[in-house]
Parts: sequence; structure tokens; C-alpha cells
Amino acid sequence: MGSTGHTTFGLRNWLGREILAKRLGSPLGIIVLSLIAVAAAFLAAKGLAVLTFAIVGMLIGCLVVYCCIFYPLKAYYLVIVIAFFAFYPNRILDKELPISTFIEILVLFLFIGTYWKGKADINHKGHLLGTAISIFLVINILFFIVELFNPSMGTPAGWFFNSKRYSVYILFYVISYRLINTPDRFRYFLKFWVIMSFITAAYGCYQQWFGLLPFELNYLRNDPHEFALLFQGGVIRKFSFLDGVVTFGNLSGSMAVLTVILAMNEKVKKRKRQLFFITWILFLGMSYSGTRTTTIMMPAGIALYVLTTLRNKATLLTMFVTIMAVMFVMFAPIDNPTLNRMRSTFDSKDESLNVREMNRHFIQPYIHAHPLGGGVATSGVEGTRFNPTHPLAGFPPDSGLLKLALDMGWLGLAITMLFYLVILYTGIQYYFRLRSPEYRKYTVAITACLFSIMVTLYAQVSIGQIPNAFFFYAVIALYKRMLEFDERERLGIPYLPSL
Repeated sequence: MGSTGHTTFGLRNWLGREILAKRLGSPLGIIVLSLIAVAAAFLAAKGLAVLTFAIVGMLIGCLVVYCCIFYPLKAYYLVIVIAFFAFYPNRILDKELPISTFIEILVLFLFIGTYWKGKADINHKGHLLGTAISIFLVINILFFIVELFNPSMGTPAGWFFNSKRYSVYILFYVISYRLINTPDRFRYFLKFWVIMSFITAAYGCYQQWFGLLPFELNYLRNDPHEFALLFQGGVIRKFSFLDGVVTFGNLSGSMAVLTVILAMNEKVKKRKRQLFFITWILFLGMSYSGTRTTTIMMPAGIALYVLTTLRNKATLLTMFVTIMAVMFVMFAPIDNPTLNRMRSTFDSKDESLNVREMNRHFIQPYIHAHPLGGGVATSGVEGTRFNPTHPLAGFPPDSGLLKLALDMGWLGLAITMLFYLVILYTGIQYYFRLRSPEYRKYTVAITACLFSIMVTLYAQVSIGQIPNAFFFYAVIALYKRMLEFDERERLGIPYLPSL
């Protein structure tokens, strides 16, 4: 038995050295790449290029799964990168690929890897489950389980579909806390998200300035309904690499709030300029998405920051600049499709806004009569897919809060709103509790960022899409980590080398 274990361990180390450490620059790696090249050429010659992508994808998948188990920290960021580009291959190949399902599987293996590696990593020790956020998260999970027995729900297929995604986010919440267990890892985490968001926004700007690539246009034209939704005011709303304009707009807007607050609190001038430039690109990306609700994200996030740090002189300057910027966007005598769409956010005469308001009033009696709602995935497009005979099927919620009230009732809406309030309360409480200026800066920036996302729930289903949901669940877990970092530094407890 000992000999077998030693052989397995040696084989794993050899494969890791030959494939990962040497980056396929070893004899084994060259042989593998040569075989793949020959197979790809043969299949392409036979008109089976799609099969080539499938084989390459399978090999990459096996490699990523291996990393998830044995190198969880590297795999953690690899999974996030895959989440950012999950929908791009669909447009290139004009085929629906199950990459989202692949990501869910990777997160499961990643959780296994962090559990295995974490047992030997003393830095991961903590009490995540004792926090107020975790307690309310558990309450939400229990209520979600209760919804399985909702008598108003026709078929549980939609519940099972959403439970799979919800479970992945909960696992990512725990994984993030386990892996981001030192200050250096946290700084890298934040920098990584800023850079990935910047790249995504920059590509959205490229789409706006130079036009969509041919395969992107073809992908849109194959779905006339989607094309009609995106073609507004004479221009096509931009979506970058992500699944749609809403996800892109929310990512860019929320990260712009984060980066502008970090920029204002940055002492190094070079970094300050870099962060302001990134904020500008993110703001442009948000604007080009044409998602009107995101217009309120910057003012909302800055408003929370101002209220939290009102004694800071830089805060007062920020408030003044923000007010002037909003006034420019709303009242500047510039006829521009992007600005016009942003201005329509507050236009009470806008037809689509009036229709949404009428829908809300129309459906209120149903919400009052069903404290548990109609059941998970019974309204909107999900209802048409999973519960086509349900009274709510096809009804357009057009709002994250309204969808919660329809699917999970006013009880579910109240519990979820309490969960969000606890998140904001925790962020503000930790801001005043922390002693380190660095961690205070991170805490208030993240809290303002999350608040800007929550505000958009009034008019969008803005929490739940990847990669945005990964960031949301990761940072609410890392609140506790920053408190631990601060306490350890005050006590002078050193960090040991992490696995």
C-alpha cells in the first residue's frame, strides 16, 4: 500500500513538473502538442474542425481539473478567467457550448482541492460561519429549500436548475475565504479583478469605436429578437466578452465605483493616475452597454462613500466632482446616442419605463396573496422554459426585486433584502472597526461597489450572472479576512508560507 501511494505521488509530481512547471516545454509536452497538431490537421481536412475544438477543449478541461485539485490557487484565477470568456466561444463558433456547466464542475473540484490543501495550511484558519453575513446566507439557503415544497410551483425543474447555480456561488464564497488567506493574496485578488474588468471594458470600447467583428454581427443577426433589443437609438449596445449588455454594464459600473474610490485614496501618484484611467475606461464601457439603470451606479456608490467618510476633505471634493459630472451628463447640449439613452433613465415620459410601472401595479395583488410566491423559476423567460402553464410564465419582471417577489414571495424578498442590508452594515461596521488605513480603504471601496450593484436590482436582475456573481460572493467572504488581517498585524502574528 505504501509503495502504491509513493508511486502515485511520484507520478503526480512528474506530470506536474513536465506539463505545468515546464509549460509543455518538456519532451512529454512536445509529444502531446505534436499529436494534437496532427489530429487537428487530419480532422480539419475531413471537414470536422468542430471535433478538433471538442478534443482540445476536453484536454484543456482535464488539465484545469487537475489544477483545481492539486494547485487550487492557480486554478481559482483560471476559473475566473474562463468565467469572463465563457460566452465568447459561442459567438465565434455560432454554437451553444456548455461552458457554464463546465465552470460549475470546476468550482466543485476547486472546493475539493481547497479542502484537501487547506488542512495543511495554517493561514486558512478562521471563523467564517460565525459572521452575520454567513448566518443570513444560511437563512437564505434554508428558505430556498422551503421553496421546493411551494404548493404554487408546478414542476420543480426550475428549482433544481437554480439550486445548482446557487450551490456553486455558495461554494465560491467558501473557496474565496479559504484561498485568499494572506494580505498579499488579497491585494493580488483585487488587482486581478480590476485588470480583468479593465480588459473587458476596453474590448467594449473597441466594439463601440471600431464596430463589432463579423462573427459577432452574425451571431446577433441569427436571433432577430435579441438584435432588436440591442439595436437602440441607431447604435448597437455593446456587450464585450460577456453574455449580454446587462452583465457588461453592471460589471463596468460597479468596478468603476471601486477603482475611483481606490484612486482617491491612493498616495502614489503613478498608481493614482492608472486607477483614474481605468475608471474612465470602465465608465465608458458602462455607457456603451446602453443599460440605463447603470447610470445610477456611480452616484449611488459615491453617495455611500461620502456618507461613510464625510469628515475626509477628499470626500467633499469627490462629492462636488460627482455632482458636476452628473449635471453634465443630464443637461449638456450634446446630441449623442449614448448620452441620450443615459438621460432617458430619469425620463418619466419614457414608454418602456411606464410599461414596467404598469406591470408592477398589475401584479401586486398576486404578490400579496402568495407569501411564498409562485415558485422558483416560474416568472419571465424561466417560467416559459420550466413552467409554461404557470400563471406567471412569460410575465416580464424587468427587476431583480420584482422577480424575487414573484418567484419567492414577499417573505423571500424580505429575507433577501435583510441579507443585503447585513452586507452593507458589515462593511460599514468593519470600516470603523479596522485600524489599518489600507484595509479601511479596501473595505469602504468594496462596500460602495456592492451598494451600487444592489441599487440596480430595482430595474434589473443584476446579481446572479457570471463573472459578476463570483466577485459578489468572494468579497462578502473577504470582509472577514480583512478583519483578521488587521487583528493579526496589531498582535504581530506573522503569516507562514501558504500552499
